[in-house]
Amino acid sequence: MNYTINPQAAFGLSFSVPVSVTDKHLKLAGSAQLKALLWLLRHAAEQPDTEQLCQALNMTPADANDAMQYWLEAGLVIERGETPRAEPAASAPPALESAKPVQAPIAAARPTAEQIAKRGKESAEIAFLFNEAQKKLGRTIGYDSQSTLLMIHDSYGLPVEVILMLIEYCVSIGKAGVNYIAATAKSWSEKEIDSIEKADEKIKSLRQCEQLWKELCELTGIRTPRPTAVQSEFLHKWSSTFGYAMNMIYLAYEEMANHTDRISFAYMNRVLENWHEAGVRTPEDVERLKQEKAAKAKPKPKAEGHAPSYDLDAFMQHSAQDPIVYKKKNEGGAEQP
Repeated sequence: MNYTINPQAAFGLSFSVPVSVTDKHLKLAGSAQLKALLWLLRHAAEQPDTEQLCQALNMTPADANDAMQYWLEAGLVIERGETPRAEPAASAPPALESAKPVQAPIAAARPTAEQIAKRGKESAEIAFLFNEAQKKLGRTIGYDSQSTLLMIHDSYGLPVEVILMLIEYCVSIGKAGVNYIAATAKSWSEKEIDSIEKADEKIKSLRQCEQLWKELCELTGIRTPRPTAVQSEFLHKWSSTFGYAMNMIYLAYEEMANHTDRISFAYMNRVLENWHEAGVRTPEDVERLKQEKAAKAKPKPKAEGHAPSYDLDAFMQHSAQDPIVYKKKNEGGAEQP
């Protein structure tokens, strides 16, 4: 069955909805988050408070704050009195290093409110998870956050201690939204980061990449506050697998900048891979490699003292001394002077 909007019913009194809500957030936001945003857009001119939102949507304050936290992080909503932040200029997406095999997605089964309440009473571990998550997030969590945490534990298979480590890390980088936590948890589950040791190693790797990114931004003028997941993987590969420090990564950036107008981590990766295979470890090695390539490309001069295949002086002397004699043939074919 196909559907269309009834113009007589829909286009009377209306209000605007940002395009990004449908293009970007419709698949990511939960029903409570969408309901809260639509209600706020409808009453934006009235500047309503949380109590009015809760009464209109029959929400608890914790659920309302949970719902609005998503839009705060997305930048579509700000707290009253806060100065709106400028949106960063759109940049070209980084090229992927290579196509990776696609894994089957983890089923996201969100429990009901009744299931959450029951699990919280029956399981001291789940009750501890909810309580500690509230402390680390610095806010009371409602149904959205509780159902997400329970989904991470039950569907994604992450232990409580790993979930809490993940939450603590997300808070430290200013990404405390429940959707970001869920997306990161899903990634960890797919990579089997399911123990304290593995989580600790992952967080150390992420911290190292953040530091490298900060140094790279200072050297190059890149203004993006943190690397993407793909860029983090490249940084981890260059520093941990190849063992390159920032001076070598910056040289690869310069090589890339000399050949392309946009930032391409894939290009930098090819440069560093070639250096790694060639045994290049220092900037001096890079200069040596360039000189060797230049020497190979330069045409070789003719060897000194090499005699030509003919004697040009003798030829010129012979031509000057010997007169040219023309001969013609008689009627019988014999030559005559």
